[in-house]
Amino acid sequence: MTFLDPGTLLIASPGMLDPNFMHAVAMVGHHDGEGAQGLVINRHKPEGMSLAGLEIQEGGPVGIGQHQLLHASDDFAHCSTLVVDGIWMAQEPGPVLEALESGRLSAESMRLFEGYSGWGAGQLEVELREKAWLVCEPAPQLVFGELRAAATWREALRLMGPAAEGLAHLPPDISWN
Repeated sequence: MTFLDPGTLLIASPGMLDPNFMHAVAMVGHHDGEGAQGLVINRHKPEGMSLAGLEIQEGGPVGIGQHQLLHASDDFAHCSTLVVDGIWMAQEPGPVLEALESGRLSAESMRLFEGYSGWGAGQLEVELREKAWLVCEPAPQLVFGELRAAATWREALRLMGPAAEGLAHLPPDISWN
């Protein structure tokens, strides 16, 4: 069985109708025989929801109330785990948030999420076989970019090439055509 590397992007297929994942782009945090965890990187919470001046994004439907912080600075390796080149996950967000508040770190190089996406043992593998997700190489520019939700999904498809980019124009239910 092959597991996805941390940082790999999962792009919801156009037919994904689950409201938690419709047009979602999720970044894999870990994937092994016990399951997988990741963060949806293109779901924004209602305006005004922030912590330490950072907009809170919806990381997924699991662990609501828990916060995860992604950042791009290796200055905080002592309190963070490298996900993939250019993306760190703060295990202890305090020092990173303090650097943001003091102006030593830019908000453009970090994202704050509430909740996460989780898959039980074998669940993600089944969804991949059913083509619920397209798999894309890591793309820090999507994680830290300023695109809104739908634009991030379309850009992720574009990164996969012309065939995948064409999927962005399909309706969620092909019978709507």
